[in-house]
Amino acid sequence: MRAGFSDRTNDEFLQEVLTKVNELRARHGSSPLTLDPELVEYAKSRASFMAEKTKLTHEDLRPDTGENASWAGASTGPTAGSGTAAVDNWYAEHSNYNFATGEPIDPAKPIGHFTALVWKNTTKLGVGRVAGQGTKWWETFIVANFSLPGNVEGQYVMNVVPAS
Repeated sequence: MRAGFSDRTNDEFLQEVLTKVNELRARHGSSPLTLDPELVEYAKSRASFMAEKTKLTHEDLRPDTGENASWAGASTGPTAGSGTAAVDNWYAEHSNYNFATGEPIDPAKPIGHFTALVWKNTTKLGVGRVAGQGTKWWETFIVANFSLPGNVEGQYVMNVVPAS
């Protein structure tokens, strides 16, 4: 792990993220996810990997696993970034999603973090968080891993529906 960074995943953080994700999934008619201990460990390793690389990356992501990642920086610390804030940032991409076509309204803006969150066929979630003093900021890397993964070409419209 990157020097000065440590695992900041705890039960409170896991519950915070799971509750927020399931609240958003319910809006879109998707079943609640369950926390999977193996996926939690994998997400922790992915957060550490990204901290070491000093960037968000899907490099070396194992097959059949979906992934959302978040970086946050603060001028004072030590602190660990909010799981709710990461989920809210991913979900904000819904404003660029065309529910009728399953495509972005503006192709230059992302939708994949949003669609991964609410993807109907996904059943399990793992989340990890590492934080520490970077070269300029107190940094937090948060990773959410999903199984079954979402964002399968040709399956968007049936797996990502409008909020009700």
